[in-house]
Amino acid sequence: MKYFNILFLILFLTTSAKAQSVKVSVSKVSIPTYTEPEREELPMFAENRVHQRSSGNPYPNQIVLKVNREQKVDKEYTLIKLENEYLELQILPEIGGKIYAAKDKTNGYDFFYKNHVIKPALIGALGSWISGGLEFNWPFHHRASSFMPTDYEIEKLPGGGVVVWVSEHDPTDRMKGMVGIVLNPGESIFETRVKLSNITPLRHSFLWWENVAVPSNKNYEIFFPHDVSHVFFHYKRSVTTYPVATNAAGIFNGIRYDGAVDISKHRNTIQPTSYFSAASQYDFFGGYDTGRKCGVVHIGDHHVSPGKKMFTWAYNQLSQSWENALTDTDGAYCELMAGSYSDNQPDFTWLEPMETKTFSQYWFPIGEIGVPDFANTTGAIYVKDTIKVQLNKTRNVKITVKGDNQILYSGKATVKAREEYMLPADVRMKLGYSIDVTANDGTVLMSYTVKKHDTFNIPHTTQDMPNIKKVESPHLLYLEGLHVDQYRDPATKGESYYKEALERDPNFAPALIALGEAKLRNAFYSEALEYLLRAEKVLTRFNTRLENGKLYYLLGHVYLALDEQEKSYDYFRKAAWSSAYVSSAMTYAAMLDIRKLEYDKAVQHLATAITYHKDNAVANALMIYASYLQGDKKASERQYLSVEANDKLNHLARYFGVLTGKVSARDFMEKIRTDKNQVCLDLIETLLVADLQKEAVSLIEMLQTHEPLIFSLSAIYADIKGGSPNDSATEGIAFPSRRIEMNSLSHWAKQGSRKAQLLLGCALYAKGHYEKAVALWEGLSSTDYRAARNLAVAYYSHMDRKNEVLPLLKQALSLKPNDEQLIFETVYVMGKLGVAPIERISFLNNHKSAISRDDIMLEWARAYNMAGQEDKAIELLRGRNFVPAEGGEHAVAEQYMFAYFLKGRRLMKENKMQEATDCFKAAQTLPQNLGAGLWNIVRLVPFKYYEAICLKSLGQEDKANENFYFITGIEVDYFSNMNLPELPFYQALCYRETGMPFKGDMLINYKLQDWKEGMKTIDAGYFATTPFFISFCDRAVQQRSAYYSYLLALAYRYTGDTKLAQKYIEQAAVSDPYALNIFAERQF
Repeated sequence: MKYFNILFLILFLTTSAKAQSVKVSVSKVSIPTYTEPEREELPMFAENRVHQRSSGNPYPNQIVLKVNREQKVDKEYTLIKLENEYLELQILPEIGGKIYAAKDKTNGYDFFYKNHVIKPALIGALGSWISGGLEFNWPFHHRASSFMPTDYEIEKLPGGGVVVWVSEHDPTDRMKGMVGIVLNPGESIFETRVKLSNITPLRHSFLWWENVAVPSNKNYEIFFPHDVSHVFFHYKRSVTTYPVATNAAGIFNGIRYDGAVDISKHRNTIQPTSYFSAASQYDFFGGYDTGRKCGVVHIGDHHVSPGKKMFTWAYNQLSQSWENALTDTDGAYCELMAGSYSDNQPDFTWLEPMETKTFSQYWFPIGEIGVPDFANTTGAIYVKDTIKVQLNKTRNVKITVKGDNQILYSGKATVKAREEYMLPADVRMKLGYSIDVTANDGTVLMSYTVKKHDTFNIPHTTQDMPNIKKVESPHLLYLEGLHVDQYRDPATKGESYYKEALERDPNFAPALIALGEAKLRNAFYSEALEYLLRAEKVLTRFNTRLENGKLYYLLGHVYLALDEQEKSYDYFRKAAWSSAYVSSAMTYAAMLDIRKLEYDKAVQHLATAITYHKDNAVANALMIYASYLQGDKKASERQYLSVEANDKLNHLARYFGVLTGKVSARDFMEKIRTDKNQVCLDLIETLLVADLQKEAVSLIEMLQTHEPLIFSLSAIYADIKGGSPNDSATEGIAFPSRRIEMNSLSHWAKQGSRKAQLLLGCALYAKGHYEKAVALWEGLSSTDYRAARNLAVAYYSHMDRKNEVLPLLKQALSLKPNDEQLIFETVYVMGKLGVAPIERISFLNNHKSAISRDDIMLEWARAYNMAGQEDKAIELLRGRNFVPAEGGEHAVAEQYMFAYFLKGRRLMKENKMQEATDCFKAAQTLPQNLGAGLWNIVRLVPFKYYEAICLKSLGQEDKANENFYFITGIEVDYFSNMNLPELPFYQALCYRETGMPFKGDMLINYKLQDWKEGMKTIDAGYFATTPFFISFCDRAVQQRSAYYSYLLALAYRYTGDTKLAQKYIEQAAVSDPYALNIFAERQF
């Protein structure tokens, strides 16, 4: 026994001695790269753009609208490498801070998919996105900065570990997000240590998803814990059983399973889809290649990180298209995604002002062990036949197996990291048995019991919210508004619901506060004040002290925006009576203390803010300078060192370090590797609340020594120092959006600066001040192409002056000839306004030499199709390699398929049935050069129906019936309605063709009632969304009319009422002369 203990100690010490410090290096590497095209100079006011099921409106950011596939170069990138005995991680801070590669050194397996080429495609929120590695996503999925540089810092840990911090101020909401990639010596697991800080005055919703690409093939499996009995699709719109899926719970995302299908096997998912795990009491999931016997496990506390998801391009044409679009030689991948504060996409949580959330996720590779039954940060356990254990650190452990009220096995062992340890073959697990892995001191490292889990708990899918006019309760209307705001709805805003709630009850305080917050957010300060004061009057009717401080906090900011500082200060102090708002309110009270030179009070109030939320990034930074101004330089230094230890990339704190002599100006600027102008604007916004004008000027002058000032900063500098802004300055990578930018631009616009007028108009328009924006742009449109174009957008989308839009776009083109975005928008609007297709073709021919973009080519194909020149459309489409945007694959497929559809219908009219059949068949096979594919097979229905009609006329009734039965077998659901709302019409026709006319009659009878009701419904926002960056937005009533008039036309065509059918199809064409389905129905 003594010998065993000595040997145990020797082994332990030897193992510990071998654990060397983690190696970290920063170097330049050359990676073959398809260079990113230039950003678009026009602002995108894409108000109803959808991105990953939530708002994709890119403003204020500039975007990329195309890809480059002509030029591949060897480009140099900064690469940070982390390496220990077991793992090698490669990080690219210049591409979103993503983990580019992760290798298991024990077997050479890249447990994250490594893409050996940088090949951007249009998947990101602002355009460019690349596949591979681990992508960090927030505050929404495929974040706006996933293809932008991040700041980075390397931190050495006392035990020899290393943290690589990557950080940013996110381009959408200007919150601060950072993640530390942590690798320790002697461990085959790494941590992602996340800190998300809302450094802005108002709350924002967010999610956090770590998106890992893994190399996939037909041997790959995903695994969720055994208590997961079902999986969801996005927005929980579909549900099916897991791991064996069927159609019993309805069609899952349009996928028709052939009986019972094990969807944990990657090979069994043929169509692209996502599987979001149901809630689990376990903390792990992952993927495993049974062919290579390698895989990866994710660990996250399920109370904080409940999201477990697999996305795959699967095995149809769409998957091949995207493989071609995203890589040259590295093959297929799927994505394992882990969500914190989110279990679906979209699924958002609030991050309050001045709040910081911290949490961690973990990833580690596995080998011979197989698909684990249990895992945590210690390792993994497999119990399916033999019992196997893998640890992430070499340990001396005791392994105990219990069952039937007895110990079945107990033994001590030294289990080496990343190696499989197998128990004796005769030790097996079954229901009710448990296995414990414990440390020497008795600490339980892993414990797993085989349990029977409930498989009869499949929930209902989520449904659309009730229409705004059908909700009687103000409270329910408020909740609907809160939902669309929190989930960043792409079609509507909460304001509509809050206003409707006030129609029911003018004194409903939650709606008054929510409206006040919305108006404050969008710079309607007088309206915000009115709503909030009404709420205060209601809420203080009986109680003079409010239940929480939110109302007072918002009033503090409204009065601050109105430059009524004493009232602002009073309300911030009142807000601090509520514990939920102490930290944020006292932070702003302290800024106003500094403004009044009352530094003692500022220090006191900042101390209170920090006491209530120790990770308040702004308060902690301000404390450095407030203490310094107070005269307590030692306290200032202590505070600086404290902040630096917690966050080495808190740029506000680092700037105060410059001002107090702790940081050099050069070091400060060089460590801002994200856009320096934008970061400095964030800091200046805080400085100017505290009236630290001298400090703001100093920061701007420091910035000027490193890069040119953007116009907004030039204007702010001139405000303080005197002189005039530099009219030749650009807006940089983002248009104005902050209050300080709008205030400065407003001043210079009044002074006659045309650049200030243009940019102020952009900021006002983006926040809903349409008339004010128009007034500014109208004075510029004769000489400024962007003003002319922006005015066209406003006239089309909000001013009901569509007859003036095309002249403005042509004026813009005359000022900037051959600009591709102007060409696209002009021909798009021509189509939307019903300009004859021949005129559109002529317009495009006149600009042929300037056109390279896919979307313009599609407008050309549309014009050919609508001009009866389908063969030219087919020739154009076949002659080009397309790389569509995600969600836009159907736009390419649509033009190709409709070209054959229109040809086929015409040939049917001429009784050329065999030729027509060939056309309908051709429409169903997409050439690979289109880069397209179908997300849902329901889109084939019109082509299969007319193919069947032709086959039947040719005497091939059996083949025709196959198509008819295929169509009637499709379930009408959310996804069929999204892809082909006219499906019931085609099904009714098929019932008629197969001798069941009564079924068709009943179906159309029901749908007629639904569609008539749909025509009368009033929308709370836009009727429809688009995945494209379209700034010309159609009114909901017009879109709804087109949509339902078309459906009603089909229904009446079925019933034989040709007069009503003609009435509705003409009505649909007036509402939307651009739609191909409406156009086709009118032709035939």
